[in-house]
Amino acid sequence: MARKSRSNPRPTKPPGQNANAPWYKRFWVVISATSVVVSAIIIKGPSLLQSARILPAEIHQTTSQFLSWANDDSSWTGHWSSFPEGIVDMADMKLSDVGMQITIWSKEGEISGTIATKKICENIPFVNYVLLRGEVSGNTALVVVWDIVQSKKTDFALLKIVRDGEVITVTPTEGLKEWFPAKALLGKHPTEAGKEPSPDQTFCAEERK
Repeated sequence: MARKSRSNPRPTKPPGQNANAPWYKRFWVVISATSVVVSAIIIKGPSLLQSARILPAEIHQTTSQFLSWANDDSSWTGHWSSFPEGIVDMADMKLSDVGMQITIWSKEGEISGTIATKKICENIPFVNYVLLRGEVSGNTALVVVWDIVQSKKTDFALLKIVRDGEVITVTPTEGLKEWFPAKALLGKHPTEAGKEPSPDQTFCAEERK
């Protein structure tokens, strides 16, 4: 009578896996892998952290430079008036004979600045100018004339400024348009390299007297 085989096949194990390995060997594998990662962080950590700090700063700087170039900040930034001292061919510019000055600082297409007219001097004689804010779009900028009145930000008028090289045409479109000429052509004053333009601090001297 043939005997039946009662042998139990051993379960197969995945290659490379030893379930019966001593606990300290498995623990040593974990410790070894962790040590490799920690060592890499210690060795490369300073440079990785430095790169993490530098990269966003470089991206921001590059973006800022591109926006400044795209919006032609350097051409907009300057002091503009009907009599830009130092310009030889001023007669060819056909500037308006008006008592008006504008100082513009442009950064990434955002404009801030000051504006002065004799009408502003008559109405607010204790200041030499009021403020500007606005945006550049191509060769045109829309700016708001504003200032702080009784601790509140107050908008006075809206101006359209069109730039053609070293000449800007300023036209009031809303608000207190009577404070400004109906249309004024102003020329850009030459500025020294690295020197910021600044408004005339004596513009309302006669009205203040």
